[in-house]
Amino acid sequence: TDLVANYSCECPGEYMGRNCQYKCSGPLGMEGGIISNQQITASSTHRALFGLQKWYPYFARLNKKGLVNAWTAAENDRWPWIQINLQRRMRVTGVITQGAKRIGSPEYVKSYKVAYSDDGKTWRTYKVKGTDEDIIFRGNIDNNTPFANSFTPPIEAQYVRIYPQVCRRHCTLRMELLGCELTGCSEPMGMKSGHIQDYQITASSIFRTLNMDMFTWEPGKARLDKQGKVNAWTSGHSDQSQWLQVDMLRPTKVTGVITQGAKDFGHVQFVGSYKLAYSNNGERWFIYQDEKQKKDRVFQGNFDNDTHRKNVIDPPIYARFIRILPWSWYGRITLRAELLGCQEEE
Repeated sequence: TDLVANYSCECPGEYMGRNCQYKCSGPLGMEGGIISNQQITASSTHRALFGLQKWYPYFARLNKKGLVNAWTAAENDRWPWIQINLQRRMRVTGVITQGAKRIGSPEYVKSYKVAYSDDGKTWRTYKVKGTDEDIIFRGNIDNNTPFANSFTPPIEAQYVRIYPQVCRRHCTLRMELLGCELTGCSEPMGMKSGHIQDYQITASSIFRTLNMDMFTWEPGKARLDKQGKVNAWTSGHSDQSQWLQVDMLRPTKVTGVITQGAKDFGHVQFVGSYKLAYSNNGERWFIYQDEKQKKDRVFQGNFDNDTHRKNVIDPPIYARFIRILPWSWYGRITLRAELLGCQEEE
């Protein structure tokens, strides 16, 4: 037997890398808002109530709430589609679909095809591997239960389209795309999931609303999408020397940051821009530099209290400690965050 034969093995869709070591199944941002309204388009929009109520494409966000909370194609649209522009080529490993209730009756997409493109002009339909047969994916069976399909092999493209095939009543859809950056190594590291524990998260100062202990905005609460009355970290001082620190316990490759603001008793608060610092011993710190301009890189932050804002860190940071350094803010300095990356086997 030839032990040095060149082998290439196909990873299951949600994994990638030479040893299939990178997970690649994070939400790409329909629900959280990393994918903005402008990136979502469709063949048509249904208008109800004499044209006053519009079911826009950018309402097609998984778990969206409210009276008008999904995309619906127009009644006379024979070949409806909805399109996501990811703004750069990404690896897409799955899709989650969900229906909605319109005027009290359940509507959903029972089956659909998927197409993808790099320029938005030339499209390829996802096919049964090695054939010319389009795959028809199973969709939803009610208006609320999400249903996931995975792509093996994954799609690598900038644009993804869903073509509903069979719908219950109108074609009504809420959705999320799953995947990662082309390089892999862009999975959530555990702020949201709790894998990163409270003791690993520290901060420069802490704010208490009305000076009450029950309203302590401590660093352990700085978790993406955290719910509740007190659901974020807020600094006790508002100046440019504040920081939120995460100890990853060992050197870790960090390729992205997602930030989010919060509300304190109705007051909208968020960080509008920030710098990043990193360290391997917690004492000597380096501020992440803009390679071209040879100065500290200032990352664009949030513009409201809830929408996710993602920044890609390229080249990545390889360090044990990461600090977010708020540079501008609205209201008080308030953060919920997630770090993206992977544990590199060095």
